[in-house]
Amino acid sequence: MPIRPLRLATIAALAGALCAPGMLCAQAQPQAEPPAQHLRSLDAAEASRMLDALRAEQAKLSDGEKTYFHLSSGAPASYDQNRIGPRDAFVALDLDHVWQIERTSRDGAVFPTYRLTIVPDGHNAPIWTLGVMMTWPRDVVRIIEVDMFYGPPAPF
Repeated sequence: MPIRPLRLATIAALAGALCAPGMLCAQAQPQAEPPAQHLRSLDAAEASRMLDALRAEQAKLSDGEKTYFHLSSGAPASYDQNRIGPRDAFVALDLDHVWQIERTSRDGAVFPTYRLTIVPDGHNAPIWTLGVMMTWPRDVVRIIEVDMFYGPPAPF
């Protein structure tokens, strides 16, 4: 049974309308900043400044330079991560896998504190939780303290 031209045009128009949104989504889109839902109580500029300070301290330590801030690391007793010293754990930390950054101090605090959640191997694997204390946010950015905990993922 042959398909009439009008019916063929209708089917083609419907198929084109259904496929067009998918084609628009498939086009390459520029990479954006971290999603806003992963930043809590701070903006992207403040998060970037804090991550840059952490990366700078990592670079100093990996280059053998001296840097002065309190650093501690821990994990449940049975985790192999406890066999690695805090300095080595901090230098090896991959800050490209930050899932959430939260400012835990009030806005304008003299020593702002942050909590970072890092998922190096995805959400179903152990995660790093970092507590970071810094100097006055509008002054020269300097880290005072980093507390790192390697543990099981949150039950979500």
